[in-house]
Amino acid sequence: MQILCPACRGRIAANPIGRWYQKFKCPHCGVTLRFTALTNTLGVAGSAAFMFAGIHLAMRGVGALTTPLFATAAVAWVLLTASSYLLRAVERDGPR
Repeated sequence: MQILCPACRGRIAANPIGRWYQKFKCPHCGVTLRFTALTNTLGVAGSAAFMFAGIHLAMRGVGALTTPLFATAAVAWVLLTASSYLLRAVERDGPR
């Protein structure tokens, strides 16, 4: 995944979920990116919610789209992942 450094806006290839990026520095300007245990936990929880929603959908079929359980997991995925990105102050790099 490509992300943008909040300081210099340079493109960085990084896995935003990995704990090993907690002390990751921008290769362009050297600024430490804001990967913390909290942002990584939010990212992992968001991924888990996405996987749960997908498994629930696969097991129950199209009818699962209308269940509160699926809707809750889908909303949790969006909110947790967005929170993780907002706290990191990094942005996904758009199409080139």
